[in-house]
Amino acid sequence: MGAVCARCSEVEKSKSAASKSTSAVPDDLEDLEGSDAPEDDGSEVVASSDGELDPNEYKQDVEATLKSTGANLKRGKTMAMKEAIATAKKLNLEEGVISNAEKQLDEHKKKQKRDATVEEVHAFFESKLVNEITQAEKMLKKAKEAECETDIIEKLENHLNELIITRTLETDEKDVAREYMKFSCTEFVVSATKGGGRPVVFLNLENGKKTAAIMSLDAPLQNLIITIEDQEDGDPLSSPIFTLDAVPAVKDAGVRNSKGFQKLEEADAESAVALKHEIAGKAGVWCLVEPTRIRRDRLVEAMVMLAEACRASN
Repeated sequence: MGAVCARCSEVEKSKSAASKSTSAVPDDLEDLEGSDAPEDDGSEVVASSDGELDPNEYKQDVEATLKSTGANLKRGKTMAMKEAIATAKKLNLEEGVISNAEKQLDEHKKKQKRDATVEEVHAFFESKLVNEITQAEKMLKKAKEAECETDIIEKLENHLNELIITRTLETDEKDVAREYMKFSCTEFVVSATKGGGRPVVFLNLENGKKTAAIMSLDAPLQNLIITIEDQEDGDPLSSPIFTLDAVPAVKDAGVRNSKGFQKLEEADAESAVALKHEIAGKAGVWCLVEPTRIRRDRLVEAMVMLAEACRASN
């Protein structure tokens, strides 16, 4: 009987030690926010049940857990980090340690949002909604809010601008556009028939050499003439106006893929005009470099309107 009683005494001592060990952990630790993600591992704050925990040792354990969790943040670890930060605050850990952990968590959340948004952008460009202006605007706004990389933002901006530019115009917009094109045409005709002609830069599509030139129109407004300065041999270039057709050079494959055009700096390439023409029944194309994209567009408008007017009168 004495041996049995001695064993009972040992059991009671063990229970008492376990009870003390449990009470060493803060009571409110169990009330911390739980995981709301299926893949979340939950809190990684570890407490030993083998005996009483020294308060300083427990703080060190929490701090170590906070740092290791922050250094290895990934999907499914967000709640573990939140719980570690909450526990650290209750234990009054150093402010620098806590603020650094909060910064890591914030950056992690931002990265998750960016990554998810980038996936949405890729899906958008593969969807049927890609050509809808309102959807493109929403996606652009979302990408900016998620602080996506510059190339993602620029891709969406360029796409949206293209949709706006190429959209079907309303009746009143068509009238305004036509009037504006007429204005560009009139302005070009005036400059090409008075004061020696309209200055332009002529690009040699073979070697990429840019040369100053003058565009002019003959008296009956039937031919466009391009006189290249400092040209020792050869007559001025001339083509009937009704054969002309102008587009931004970047949209003409023949010009865009030429050796000369590929030598241009980006700004010049964006401001260049491909001017298609016919000389003695043979089709060709000239490349003219304007100082700005706006001047490029004005020249394109002028050439289109002028050629259309000549075709209508013939």
